[in-house]
Amino acid sequence: MKTRSLFMCALLPVVLLSTAAGQSTAPTTDRPDSSTYISIQHRRDSYGLVPSEAALREQVVEHLFAFVFSLTEADSLGTWTAADLLAFGEAWGEESAFPVAEFLDSITREELTGDQVLSHRGARCNRRWLVNLKPALAEFPLPFSILGYHPGSLSIHTPLVLHEWRLGARSVYVTVEGATRRYQAEAITIWEVAAGWIILDIDGWLDKLLGAAADDAATKGFTVCWVDDELVGVGNSVSTKGRAIYGEFDFRTGEIENHGRALARGIAHFAQGWTGIVDTDGSEVWRAYKNR
Repeated sequence: MKTRSLFMCALLPVVLLSTAAGQSTAPTTDRPDSSTYISIQHRRDSYGLVPSEAALREQVVEHLFAFVFSLTEADSLGTWTAADLLAFGEAWGEESAFPVAEFLDSITREELTGDQVLSHRGARCNRRWLVNLKPALAEFPLPFSILGYHPGSLSIHTPLVLHEWRLGARSVYVTVEGATRRYQAEAITIWEVAAGWIILDIDGWLDKLLGAAADDAATKGFTVCWVDDELVGVGNSVSTKGRAIYGEFDFRTGEIENHGRALARGIAHFAQGWTGIVDTDGSEVWRAYKNR
């Protein structure tokens, strides 16, 4: 089942972020965009999430995602406002499907130090995103279509805290009809929702029509990685009954497929280890949402 752009409702928050107390002194020859965009600090070692601007442009239409991925690749720290993000979008040349100007207050990408650093399954998390909207609880019609409709609303409660897990290259195994295939995933990056919420509330009529295929969903995390020459996006969510839900997002077309390809299922299964650390079954966020 394909749906116009984004799950990632999970990504909304993920997508808006990080810094700028002033202009960076780092080289700007490979900036994502124009002189109006606050320069990002390019690190000396390449992570691989953005191999080049050309590669990113070939894969990603939505500039919100391009913005977040560029900041992650550059390991840029600080705070951005809606004006910064809109300037980036103008240079990128695509209008965002997200209501940035109306709801975004600020986004921050910061370093975790000392006891703040997280460890899980041999990996370390030393970067955190903070997203603030105006108002703190923003609810608006779903900006993307499902089966040609906009059947629901998006609820985002901030401050939204996202742990950024940069896992690098990993093997992802997928079994289909008894045959197991190994995929090599590069620059795996997972944004885990650690506080706040991103909830897709499906209209009752569609929920009844499609049943479990269109459950209300609370985002637990969003994963991006390269497989061969394709940038793959997968969102992990949980239903009100604790059922795991995943969706694959096509960055090139702006469509999402609920329970997509076998590859997406494999990535979602892999990502579960890093998207349920704080609230394993989603019960806490659903309780808070119902009491809002």
